[in-house]
Amino acid sequence: MTNESIFERYYIKEEFIDRKTKNNEEGVDVIIPIFNTNELFEKNLFSIYREIPVNRLLIGDGGCTDDSLEILAKFPRIEIIDQTHNHTLGYCIVELISNVETEWFVYLHSDVYLPENWYDVMKKYNNQFDWYECDRSSTILVEYKEDIRKSKRAYSGSQMGRKEAFNKIISKIEDDYLYRNEDIVIHELLLTEGFKYGRVFDTFHYHQIMNKKGEKEPKLKKVLIERFHDKKWEIDTYLKQVKGIIKYIQPKPYLLRAVQAPLRILQQYNAINIKEFKSWVERTNKNWLPYVNLKDSFFLWMLKKTRILINKIFNKILN
Repeated sequence: MTNESIFERYYIKEEFIDRKTKNNEEGVDVIIPIFNTNELFEKNLFSIYREIPVNRLLIGDGGCTDDSLEILAKFPRIEIIDQTHNHTLGYCIVELISNVETEWFVYLHSDVYLPENWYDVMKKYNNQFDWYECDRSSTILVEYKEDIRKSKRAYSGSQMGRKEAFNKIISKIEDDYLYRNEDIVIHELLLTEGFKYGRVFDTFHYHQIMNKKGEKEPKLKKVLIERFHDKKWEIDTYLKQVKGIIKYIQPKPYLLRAVQAPLRILQQYNAINIKEFKSWVERTNKNWLPYVNLKDSFFLWMLKKTRILINKIFNKILN
């Protein structure tokens, strides 16, 4: 492999390499539960077969409605296990593990791409651990619509202008403070001179959020991904998350937020009865009772209203 960027690597054509047959080495089973995959799934499979001597690729099909199974049909030693009857990912993983036939196995997500030497490095730790994971880097490839109608400020990126409109303001702009605010300043200066500013909504541009080359601009630390709210999906997901942790493991400091934050959301949705839930906790794992901090509905209502008011004030300041 060359030193091209990971984004280039995702889409560049490459030869399929089946490490197990090429090197004739002892293989390991690989398990992947899927419920539809992304557009890079085939490329991810290329990396899996290149890096791992795949004995069998055990796929748990949770009810795919996309082309994932058609893609898998192109690859060798695939076994599909019907998991459409299962209700939780955890049980699907356990079921897949029960079908493993090799001493060691690899568990992967469908949206994981493996870099060079992944398996060779991981295998070195076989004598130290029984279950272990590696570090990770996230690559963000998500298209989402930004609704600039909600803000009055100008946003640069793709604009057109009349040169005549800039004749008077060019002399006013010095090489001093315009950086990450130039769109706002130019917009307001043009309005001050009596020219018209507008927005077009029947076309758009793609704004790329990724690291810049070189060292002059700091690298991105984190990108927040926010899903559209689906009340039914969130209630079901958070209930399983909370109950799964409480049922199977004992309280530890790092787990408290994983229980308490979803509980607050569930109560905001009026999806949980305090008395009944605490009774379930007492029957299931009473060690969690001191950490199930459920507030009454009025407190949550006030908290929600306060948060909405703060957001409105903050947005007014920004606009």
